[in-house]
Amino acid sequence: MILFRKLKKFLGIESFSPYTKDYFDNSNMRSGIYLSCVVILLELWMILSAFYRLLTGKRTAVWVLRHVPLYFVLFLSALVMFLHAYTFIKKKKNNWKVSRRINVFFSIVSLAFGIYISWLDYAKGEQFITLITMMIFTFCFLTWRPVYSILMLTVSFAVFYIMCDAVIPATFATKVNLFIIWIAIMMASLSSYHLKIREAKKDENLEQVNEILVKLAISDEVTGISNMNYFRSQALAKIMDRNVDISKMLFLFLDISHFKGYNERYGFIQGNDFLRKVAHFVEDAFPGDLIAHFSNDNYVVFAKDEEILKKLEHIRTAIKNADSGIHMGLKVGAYRPQDRECLPVVACDHARYACYSIKKLFDKNYCEYDSSMNQDFYRKQHVINNIDSAITDGYIKVYYQPVVTAKTGKLCGLEALARWDDPIFGFLTPDSFIKTLEEYHLIHKLDMHILEKVCLDLKEEKSLGHVLLPVSLNFSSLDFDALDLAKEVERCMRRHGIEKNLIHVEITETALVENDGKLQKAMEDFRRAGYALWLDDFGSGYSGLNVLKEYEFDMMKIDMKFLQNFSGNEKARQILRSVINLAKEIGMKTLTEGVETEEARDFLKSTGCEKLQGYLFGKPMPRTELLQKIQDGTYIPEAV
Repeated sequence: MILFRKLKKFLGIESFSPYTKDYFDNSNMRSGIYLSCVVILLELWMILSAFYRLLTGKRTAVWVLRHVPLYFVLFLSALVMFLHAYTFIKKKKNNWKVSRRINVFFSIVSLAFGIYISWLDYAKGEQFITLITMMIFTFCFLTWRPVYSILMLTVSFAVFYIMCDAVIPATFATKVNLFIIWIAIMMASLSSYHLKIREAKKDENLEQVNEILVKLAISDEVTGISNMNYFRSQALAKIMDRNVDISKMLFLFLDISHFKGYNERYGFIQGNDFLRKVAHFVEDAFPGDLIAHFSNDNYVVFAKDEEILKKLEHIRTAIKNADSGIHMGLKVGAYRPQDRECLPVVACDHARYACYSIKKLFDKNYCEYDSSMNQDFYRKQHVINNIDSAITDGYIKVYYQPVVTAKTGKLCGLEALARWDDPIFGFLTPDSFIKTLEEYHLIHKLDMHILEKVCLDLKEEKSLGHVLLPVSLNFSSLDFDALDLAKEVERCMRRHGIEKNLIHVEITETALVENDGKLQKAMEDFRRAGYALWLDDFGSGYSGLNVLKEYEFDMMKIDMKFLQNFSGNEKARQILRSVINLAKEIGMKTLTEGVETEEARDFLKSTGCEKLQGYLFGKPMPRTELLQKIQDGTYIPEAV
């Protein structure tokens, strides 16, 4: 079977791809132009030469009548081939069947011409150069499948040999010469064919790779629709087109609600299939408009402001009817470009901002970006673009909030908090920059800077001989994805010579609910290294008891929500009492945040809560202010 396949391949009787067939036809057409030009010029010269020799008496009329019609037939066949090949290359004509028939016709005429003229020469005792020339033209300039080359060459030589042998019996030398020429032209023909095959397949592979690269350059790998690079370039071209009224155009940012639940239930493969379905829903709703897959479960559209809500409802309905088993919806933000200076990347960000502004509003699915959002948007962009310079230039500072012992009221620790004093926007609230940095996965830069500053402050306090107070640091759950957090903390502590009992690592309850494997490993690394782990914001989420069951902590920080409306609320007191007793029973100490009244302080002290934190004891403050209050006796530190 293998031998049979190799034989088929050698003889050229295997099936070819359309690309290879086209490659051969194009190659033969290009060769046909050169070949036909040579033959046309050659036959014109032969016709003129024949008539000149007739006039000068060097040729007889009989000779001219015997040869010139043949020259003329070959000339006409070459002319037909030239005209067809020329129009073919210029794409004026591309009928493959006609092209192949013309090649066959020209080849038969050339071979017949070569056989007849060489037979006449042989009868006069001359060499058969014309036949060799025509065979070289036919089998070396044009490419034939080997089976056709072998057949045509063999038949041509056999006919020529029979004709010659009938006039003058062929000598042994003539037979050998004919056989050698047959082998030489056959080898040249086969070599030309197999070389062309390799070139065709190589070009086809390159063409396929190029098609893939072009597709990757303009389309999204997951959904198959346009990617953002292509979308931005096309949207910019549309904005710059003076024939487009941009005041009637909208950038839309589409976000599928609760798609994360779909991925968790069905997995990422089916999740990607669903994203492709949604892409088709968007294409159906906005035929002919620019659409692209933005990222994850988000899409962008640049379309005319015509029946937008109706089209979006069509997509929303298609998503709901997709029988996914997950209640998914569609939130959409829109931005209307103000002028032709609008950049698509900025427009998409504006539409995205508008979309996220309603992400948690169950009764609102569409929002258009307006001037009221502008200040918040640019503040957000400022945070993203200037986090590095803010750290370098010292705009981000560490503020410390006191933690006191419930029994004595003495200062027993501090919580390090970030504050951004910006030269443009002034004092930024923690919510305004921390959430933004988390959204864009830049929060680790802030948290590592705070760690560095705290270590430097502790190092300086140590060098001055002051009482050292332990500092708790709250790390974002995203830090565990961006860094090997345990190693980074350990490296920083060693660099500054800080004891491990001076740093407490706080992890929020909401971060633990996600059950991230990296976070769990980091917690184990922290504990093995000897750091205290604190559970922050206990009670802020819905899985507090489950977290206590799964993880081990040294300290429970009770969320300040428990102290809201505390005065006279017996139910709140009972819950707090139960939480503190529960912590004791499982070996955890307790710290309650948000203590603002003496009533709350006294109650927590009576229930056995060890540590307290809140405005009653002091707001977050700069280190210099904290040191001043320690010096003037406002705070009395406890020795570690």
